[in-house]
This record gives sequence, C-alpha cells and structure tokens, in this order.
Amino acid sequence: MIHLFMSNVSDEVRMGSKKLLTRESQKARFSRQLESRSSLLTEKGVPEEKLARDPHVKRFKARIRQVDKAIARIAFLDKQTEELREKKERKIAEAATRRAEMIAGTLQKKTKEKQEEPQPAKKGKGQAKAPQKTKKEPKKK
Repeated sequence: MIHLFMSNVSDEVRMGSKKLLTRESQKARFSRQLESRSSLLTEKGVPEEKLARDPHVKRFKARIRQVDKAIARIAFLDKQTEELREKKERKIAEAATRRAEMIAGTLQKKTKEKQEEPQPAKKGKGQAKAPQKTKKEPKKK
C-alpha cells in the first residue's frame, strides 16, 4: 500500500486541476471562446450593452475569474511550500553545525542557575488581614 503525504506531493502526482499549466491552458481556452463569441455577436450587429448581458459571455468571464483565483491560490501555495522548505533546510543546517561544534568541544553547555524561590510570608504581627467578601443585597424593585 502506497502512502502519499500532501506535503511531499510532486507535480506529477497532483490532480490536473491543481497544476498551474492546466489552469493557464483553461484560461487561454476560455479567453479564446469569449473572443469568438464577442466577435460573432458584433458581426451580427448586437450593441455593447446587450453583448455584456449575453449569458455565454457572462459565463466565459466568470470562468476566467475562477481560473484567475485558482492560479493565484496555486502561486500562493507554491510560495508557501518553498518558504517552508527553505526554513526546514536552515533548521537542519543549524542542527548540523551545533552537532559539529559539540563534537569538537567548542560549544559550552548552558548552565542553569537556580533562582531563589520567594519565601512564603510568615503570619504574625504587621500583616494585614485579607478583606472578606461581603454579601450583596438583592436589588429592590
């Protein structure tokens, strides 16, 4: 049984709709369809106001907006993945240098100093008593 973790998924394993190349080709296709529909309607003599209200034109524009948002999301995720990869590499490199320093003996261990714990206050003269809670009277109507 093969286990795939999303953080380690490469582009070859991703669904087609999650690939940037697929989304760019979709955008190009919808743009071509929009242009062809617009040119067809202008050849028929349809005014610009009716052209904007044509259901096919609206649908193509909506699909182009959807694809633009998907492309932005893919770009964001790719950027975030790259940043996390760089952070992980830096962390591994820092651990390796610390390990090398420890082996060489140049790294000094941090000494933990015991902090003096505050002494509890002794009961006796000079200590004020804590104020006692008083019961509130119910509100009168």
